[in-house]
Amino acid sequence: MKTKTRFKKSPLAIALLATLSSPAWAEDNHGHQHGESNETRQHAHQPAPDNDAGHGAHEHGEESADEHAEESHGEAGHEHAGEGEEAHESTVLELTEAQQTMLQLQVITLQPQENATRTLTVPAEITSNQYRTWVVPVRIDSQVQSRTATLGQHLQKGDPIATLFSPAMAQLQSDLQVAADGWRRVNNLGRRTVGNQRYLDAQGQYQSLRARAKGYGLDDDAIAAIEAGKSEKGVYTLTAPDDGLVLEDAFQQGQWLTAGSSLVTLVDESELWAEAALPPSPGLQIATGTPARVIVGDTSVNGQVIQSGHRLNPITRTLSVRVAVPNAGHLLHPGMFADVALALAAPENALTVPEDALTRSADGDWQLFVEEEPGHYKPVEIELNGQLENRRIVTGIEPGTRVVTQGAFFLASEMAKSGFDIHNH
Repeated sequence: MKTKTRFKKSPLAIALLATLSSPAWAEDNHGHQHGESNETRQHAHQPAPDNDAGHGAHEHGEESADEHAEESHGEAGHEHAGEGEEAHESTVLELTEAQQTMLQLQVITLQPQENATRTLTVPAEITSNQYRTWVVPVRIDSQVQSRTATLGQHLQKGDPIATLFSPAMAQLQSDLQVAADGWRRVNNLGRRTVGNQRYLDAQGQYQSLRARAKGYGLDDDAIAAIEAGKSEKGVYTLTAPDDGLVLEDAFQQGQWLTAGSSLVTLVDESELWAEAALPPSPGLQIATGTPARVIVGDTSVNGQVIQSGHRLNPITRTLSVRVAVPNAGHLLHPGMFADVALALAAPENALTVPEDALTRSADGDWQLFVEEEPGHYKPVEIELNGQLENRRIVTGIEPGTRVVTQGAFFLASEMAKSGFDIHNH
């Protein structure tokens, strides 16, 4: 047995209910009963013309009163029990065809979807692409003479960063110039003329000093200038190893820097990373190459997963997933907070419904309105198991079930108001 709520359209019925429930009617009715009770008591105090008749009437009155009390008690108990039973039964809302048309009610049949994908949205932070980041250090103890690059500047490969001075560089420049001259003479004379050993010694010394110059950060043009004797002793310039943005430049002019100190940090912002944090979930696997959409405010950029962690962060207890994000036009910058929408494979034969079909029950659970037959709608609690674009994956309901999409919110409102009447004038 199910509790059925019908939506009535009669204004007369509503007016009658309002009149019956008004305080004025209640007072008149109470007064009428009170007057009737007084009249009954007056008749009871009048002497009976015949004792036997009075005695019979008295017994008949007691018997009628007892029977009436028992009947009233039985009916009240029956009604109370009925209310208790109905409280445990589901409610079915009934609508006429006219009411369904007025509400523009729409119903769909749930069918499983094959090869569907669901969307998992998690928080993330935009970071530099560590594979396209360069730290330009000072290789030998040096003093900064002048700087060329500034913070936030985009440098091309070979652009100057700063000019420095170092006594060690002055010694290297002298040794390299001598070695270069000696190697040119020996190489011109040939191995047979100078002998094999002298030839190898000159070649080895030159190549060793040239490699040391590269290790100090000099490019081919600077080395060529040293070999030609056109460089200023002890003075050298460090240049950008590749295209990039100056992200850090923690140095000042005139400052002495020890070997290994960072001069600048360059980052190629044409591609950045979005470091996403996934909640721990058994069986959740994010494969490399999974499509992802990185959302920052009103900006949305498509990327893909390039790395998925296998160990939880000991502090946040989340799993790290790294997404590569193209950054054409430099719309994104490291340090921004974002959301990452991952496109994952949905469960096999997943059932999906539009967002409009979902409502909340009285206890806060998600529910759908099932069409048992045309015009009869019953709320059924379900569980959500992911999202497919603008649709949600649901479980706890069978395929082939007909559910309400458009108009479900109205049905939930009527359910919450215990069957508020629809006035279809």
